[in-house]
Amino acid sequence: MDINQLSTLVRSQILGSDEVLVPGLGTFRAEVVPAAFSDNGFTVNPPYRKLTFVSEELEGAAKVEAEGLAECVEELKKQLNETRCVELAGLGKLRLTKSDQYFFVPDEDADIYPDGFGLKPVSLKNKDARPESAQAEGESGKPGKPRKTKAPKEKKPRNPKRTAIIVAVIIVDIILIAIVALKVLGAVAPDFIDKLLYTEEELAIIHNTL
Repeated sequence: MDINQLSTLVRSQILGSDEVLVPGLGTFRAEVVPAAFSDNGFTVNPPYRKLTFVSEELEGAAKVEAEGLAECVEELKKQLNETRCVELAGLGKLRLTKSDQYFFVPDEDADIYPDGFGLKPVSLKNKDARPESAQAEGESGKPGKPRKTKAPKEKKPRNPKRTAIIVAVIIVDIILIAIVALKVLGAVAPDFIDKLLYTEEELAIIHNTL
């Protein structure tokens, strides 16, 4: 059994289990990460399984069992001591730090989530498909702030009492102006006023009586 066969065996078991124990090495763990937004809310990333590794033999984990497993693990550890990094095909890379601690770097393309087959990131940059917050960003130019629109002003109904008062004031003003004008004309041109107020016969009578 070689390291590639060990990787294939671990991968096949991690598809149906959240924890897979490799005796003498440690435990691989997989947990589902829910869908999330990225790119300032313009991209929806589908859920996936995140693979991690701990150098502990956790109880309850599915145990890898195969002929020659112990020898394969020893060979893997030997390569780690020599190269400080061993690639586990389909899983990721197992590194050995300067303090002799295991550090696992998962493969971003590791296919360990059958339920997520065919799921791809979805872009929401199409105006019609964007959420309201994203549409607000595109329309106003400021993220998260919807564009403000002025509501039409409602016309207030006129107060009939106020209108009547205004009309009355205007009429009184007109009358006062007319009285003042007549007085001024009476002083300046009395004959003109008399012609406006009386007929010629009435003027003749008034002049004769005078």
